[in-house]
Amino acid sequence: MIDYSGQAAIVTGAGAGIGRAIARGLAARGAQVLVNDPADGLAEAVVAEIKGAGGDAVADTTRVGAHESARAIANHALDAFGRIDVLMNNAGITRPRPFGEAPDDEIDLVLSVNLLGPYALMRAVWPTMRAQRYGRILNTSSSAALGSGVSGPYAASKAGLIGLTKDAAIAGAPLGVKINALMPSASTTLLDNHPDAAFRVWFKANMPPESVAAAALWLASREMAYSGEVFTAGGGRVSRMAFIESRGVYDASPTPEAFLAQAETIADFADGDIVTTQTDHQANTARVMPGYPL
Repeated sequence: MIDYSGQAAIVTGAGAGIGRAIARGLAARGAQVLVNDPADGLAEAVVAEIKGAGGDAVADTTRVGAHESARAIANHALDAFGRIDVLMNNAGITRPRPFGEAPDDEIDLVLSVNLLGPYALMRAVWPTMRAQRYGRILNTSSSAALGSGVSGPYAASKAGLIGLTKDAAIAGAPLGVKINALMPSASTTLLDNHPDAAFRVWFKANMPPESVAAAALWLASREMAYSGEVFTAGGGRVSRMAFIESRGVYDASPTPEAFLAQAETIADFADGDIVTTQTDHQANTARVMPGYPL
């Protein structure tokens, strides 16, 4: 059994949907949980549910998206529980529009909540996890990072979380801190503005938040062996996602025309390599470039 007894967790955006399911799941398995959500009454309602089931939780209504708010959330958890073992960066917002039509303030808001918010919270909990020589961080990314055509700021923020996850995982390895990213698929309020009503109905019937929470609780557990990876979860399906790099071509005296002539070879993924870190890419380059300094 995956057990969170003796651990304290922060879950942002935990007033509803995936965050609520994660918070309830953590508490049911013994964790003390800081339930963060700025919406009126939502965090308090989830705390009441957790306490009603015999768990331990506190409500926090600080809005994520700034360094000072991240420090306030971390300090609240430390004051309440004396430690922070798990950070679930779940809070997120989206404002879907055709590319180029989002106003400046809307772009800034999405980036601040979805990217700066998790980054700032990771920085805020880092000293505690470093001192404990233990920590688990799960960043909620999205398959929108791969592109949808209508979610520029959201896609950029969720792609940014992948880079942040991979970089921090390398820094956290010697500290006992493991960080992964999760691309969830679930029926949540983020889908309320989806233009396809039939799609929304299908998602509600087949993609409950609890199926994502099950994967999240595995990814943030003591038993988690992976770090710096990207996983997907939805409707009971879980998978791992990675970058793949083609073998490409090497020309010591390159010209644009030479690359044009070899475009299909450059783009061919046959015999490609899975790339998980910058070092992997450097190793691929070193295979073909004499004297490449690793």
